[in-house]
Amino acid sequence: MTERPAIETAPPPVTARFWGRLREPFPDPEHHVALNKRLNPRSGERVLQIVPKHVAVYWPLPASVLASAGCLLVLLFHWNSGPAQVLWLLSLVVVGAAAVRAYVEWRDVFVVTNWRVVRLSGVLTARVATMPINRILDMTMTRPLLGRVFGYGHFVFESAAQEQGLREIKFVPDILAVDREINNAVNKENRRRERLMSASRDRRLDGGPDGDERTEPIRGL
Repeated sequence: MTERPAIETAPPPVTARFWGRLREPFPDPEHHVALNKRLNPRSGERVLQIVPKHVAVYWPLPASVLASAGCLLVLLFHWNSGPAQVLWLLSLVVVGAAAVRAYVEWRDVFVVTNWRVVRLSGVLTARVATMPINRILDMTMTRPLLGRVFGYGHFVFESAAQEQGLREIKFVPDILAVDREINNAVNKENRRRERLMSASRDRRLDGGPDGDERTEPIRGL
């Protein structure tokens, strides 16, 4: 019995992909394309924690909405006033700018795996910054006064590279738990690398493939 050929489905149109991109605020390890390109689950890499921004980062949006409501209230009592109309229109522009900024912050997500830290950001232009766990030389955690009250903080990563895309991670919710997760991942990765180096050194001492291999000098130089 012959098998029927599979029916190839057409790729989704550009508009569907565009709106699908806008509706994808948080990364899904199973379906997020940009994240899956940098993960290596076959070698044991797994997502430990997905960290979105704290809600405190969105404070300009409700503040601008309240200000716009106040301007509208003034406009209701002074409907024929030109300055009141201009003030209300300007408040609407501020609300729109605050909404766009809130959506950009909503798209900025920090992901911790057992091998690396990943930052996903961008709306129309996707930006993915990665840093291996073993390249983190120093990690500074800052908890301002408002952060201690509302439960958020900021990270500053120092690595061997001079410029990298996730040096500063701001408005991290429950930053103490995230800090413990990163430190545990760093310690486990260091122990794993020490075991690999110890096993390689033991093979060389036992006369394994690495110990028997000898290099001959290049003749004629």
